[in-house]
Amino acid sequence: MHGAPDTAGESAPNHPLAVRMGLIAGLSHNMVVGCVMGSFSVLLGTVASATGMTMEQALLAGPAVMLGSALAAPIAGDAMARMPLRGMMLVASVMAVIGFALLAFVPGKVVYFASYLLLFGPAMAIAGSVGPATLVTRWFNRNRGVALGLVHLNIVVAAMPLFCNWLLGSAGPLAVYLMMAVLIAVVLVPMVLAIREYPPEPGQTGNVRASAAQVEGASLGQILRIPAFWCIATAASAIITGIMVLTFTMVPLAESYGYSRGQGAFLQTVMSVSGMAGSVLFGWLADRLGGIRGLALLALDFAVLMALLLLKLPYGVLVVLIGLLGLHGAGMVPNVSRALATVLGQAAFSRAFGLFSLLSVPFTALGIAGMGASHSATGSYNMGLAGVAVLLALAVPLVMLAGRQR
Repeated sequence: MHGAPDTAGESAPNHPLAVRMGLIAGLSHNMVVGCVMGSFSVLLGTVASATGMTMEQALLAGPAVMLGSALAAPIAGDAMARMPLRGMMLVASVMAVIGFALLAFVPGKVVYFASYLLLFGPAMAIAGSVGPATLVTRWFNRNRGVALGLVHLNIVVAAMPLFCNWLLGSAGPLAVYLMMAVLIAVVLVPMVLAIREYPPEPGQTGNVRASAAQVEGASLGQILRIPAFWCIATAASAIITGIMVLTFTMVPLAESYGYSRGQGAFLQTVMSVSGMAGSVLFGWLADRLGGIRGLALLALDFAVLMALLLLKLPYGVLVVLIGLLGLHGAGMVPNVSRALATVLGQAAFSRAFGLFSLLSVPFTALGIAGMGASHSATGSYNMGLAGVAVLLALAVPLVMLAGRQR
């Protein structure tokens, strides 16, 4: 039965190499997502001035990178069940390096949007999202939620906004782009080459594939016919919309409240740093409560916290609120990963996670574009924030319905 929990292997001990694979997965997620997302809002004003675009036009690279990632995710997830994960993540790392090199040496509107849509988007899907989660799900039986939470500790994302803001002011955008290209090329690429695809069967050694039963799973079409998958994907998409809206607009949002670009960059760092604790905390809760209940809790809390952003808050209170949002937002990946693996099984996980990534793009694109439209129409981001809060509230009963459908 598709909805039956996949708990048969959860008591099996993890392979000794699982920790090493988890470290590689965490580094891959951090380097790709950290460099692309951590620098975006800091460079937004500079890009707009250099290319002659308005802030709202430059902000559309946010939906573009999410679209590119979402379109690539189901293709990558299906391919990861049949092709070497190591090779796919290596290609994704090289794509990220090329994207930053193009932004450094070939400035312009076309290169700007093409880099985010065609290079950063697929790179984030493969090496920043589906790949790391798939690697952890393959290698960890026990404490998988905690492992996923640790892998998604956004250490680089936390440091990148402040570092980029400093480097931008002292050396300019060329230095920022080149720094990110060099980081990925020198640090990430060698680590990706050390990936081993699957834990060996008992009595086997080396980088071998698991049994056929372990790598076969529900097809993309079969997954799309499972109602519980749609409920989980929709609810998780609402949560990721809240995360992406804040990630892409944090600096302009802070400036709309009357604070400086530096204060906005600090808020983004606070959100990322608190997300480190949230990733582990909600990963632990995913192991204890299950991914479905964890998603419902995240959606409810996130809706309340987003609604509080509508108030005119002193900066100190805003820092605390953003920290709480980061705490909850980082818990989405371990919980949705746990929920999908439980409902569909490990073998179908990469396909299900890739499909979820694609289905989330209409939510995130509308959310980010809605924030820009809200500011253009009213001079405030409140209308966009309110819409996201309502969406999150509606996700709570939906994800609980997925639990009943199991």
